[in-house]
Amino acid sequence: MKKRKLRGYVLPSIYGLVVICVFATVYFLNSSLSFQEPVKKDEQQVKETVKNNDNDVMVVNPVPDVPLKPFIKDTVSVAKSFYKQEDDTEQQKKSLIYYQNTYMQNTGILYSSDETFEILASVDGTVKEVKDDEILGTVVTVEHNTKVTTVYYSLSDVKVKSGDTIKASDIIGTSGMNKLENEKENCLLFEVYINGNLIDPTDFFNMSLEELK
Repeated sequence: MKKRKLRGYVLPSIYGLVVICVFATVYFLNSSLSFQEPVKKDEQQVKETVKNNDNDVMVVNPVPDVPLKPFIKDTVSVAKSFYKQEDDTEQQKKSLIYYQNTYMQNTGILYSSDETFEILASVDGTVKEVKDDEILGTVVTVEHNTKVTTVYYSLSDVKVKSGDTIKASDIIGTSGMNKLENEKENCLLFEVYINGNLIDPTDFFNMSLEELK
């Protein structure tokens, strides 16, 4: 019986098919691993975050991108708004502060409440000064950078001192009294300076932290 011989081109063809199959298998496995790897990493990060939390709950504290109001209690209202030259006469009257038979233009926003409320830092900064004012009570001045300064008047039970570094929403003190006529026992006069000039705190609350740098 004659032995059949494979033609010369058959063996190379078989070898070629085998090589192609091997490369295809390797490519498929690498693609699968590349697809799954980020998921595994993400799962590991989540597990580690949860594990490192005492209550086994992942808590995310969003960072505000605008200045905060210096209080959170909903019983606080605006007693006197910021005095603006361009306002009409009626609005300007609502922005005047009366003391010892004298009307003064309000340089910030005067907040008041029937209840004591906590005074919070509006933006990260450094306490520049804590002092007592004869008319407006205890005053805390906070520098946020070379551009922005905020001032908190009529405080009681002050929690900070000169030189302290504070974060937005940190408690500075509690509402207190001043000697302005017809004002409630729980007050806060809040001023904002940008580049040394007083601005309406209402405008300040609508500015981004980026533009305040």
